[in-house]
Amino acid sequence: MRFEHLRPFRDLAVIVAFGGWNDAGSAASDTAEHVLGRYERVELGAIDDERYFDYQATRPFMRRSPDGPFIEWPSISLALIRHPERDILVVVGPEPSLLWRSFATELVGTLKQLEPSLVVLLGAMLSDTPHSRPLPVTMYTFDSGLRELLDLEPSNYEGPTGIIGVINQMLIAEQLPTASMWVAIPHYVSNPPSPKGQQALLSRLEQVLGVSLDYDDLPDEAAKWSEAVDELSSEDPDVAEYIEQLEEAKDAHDVEGATGDTIAAEFERYLRGRGDGRSRGRGPRHS
Repeated sequence: MRFEHLRPFRDLAVIVAFGGWNDAGSAASDTAEHVLGRYERVELGAIDDERYFDYQATRPFMRRSPDGPFIEWPSISLALIRHPERDILVVVGPEPSLLWRSFATELVGTLKQLEPSLVVLLGAMLSDTPHSRPLPVTMYTFDSGLRELLDLEPSNYEGPTGIIGVINQMLIAEQLPTASMWVAIPHYVSNPPSPKGQQALLSRLEQVLGVSLDYDDLPDEAAKWSEAVDELSSEDPDVAEYIEQLEEAKDAHDVEGATGDTIAAEFERYLRGRGDGRSRGRGPRHS
């Protein structure tokens, strides 16, 4: 990929999101796609090496065009948005299945050439958070400058990780300013889409990037989503009671300064549970 004709960049920020293990309810990848869809963009290229994908796990799509059918192969796209306030590179696609170290080396090498001022890695995790409350967003960074600027903490997590964790470590090794941003998705409504999760990530991205982002009809979609979950849960007394318990627990602990630690602990339990194949279930699961 060549970028010389696009320079100079205006305080370039990078948003990275992958579908799959790191993306409960597709909230992270859908957020990246939403940003791409609201602004004019320049397609820089894609990482589509077939060595990185298991096509039985991430299947190609048959598409139709006026010229006839064609195959759309899994790929990671890189597109530059000329946002009025700063340039934003969006990297999004399915989580690779194979050769993660090679893939991450290729992607991080590309990002290093661009010399971004900030890289934000998006993720979404299943959590015991109620859908009727604001969905918490937690951020971590190992960059001392970002910790001070954004008032963040480093993660002390140890356990299984996805491609986001691998890329994060390589970005740190290359001394690129990097932060991870995770939204908590109610585990009992984990099927995509998750517009409320997207809205929460967009709101935090606005704060971190220092720009105004176009939400389009996302707030309306989030409200409809919440109403639909309310309606479905009201039809099942057990589910309604379980959600009420989550609401009471959330409200009891939703004290300024305490939420971050609570969600961080939940995040670590979630990843460990996913890594050893255990179900996280407490209470009924409807999706």
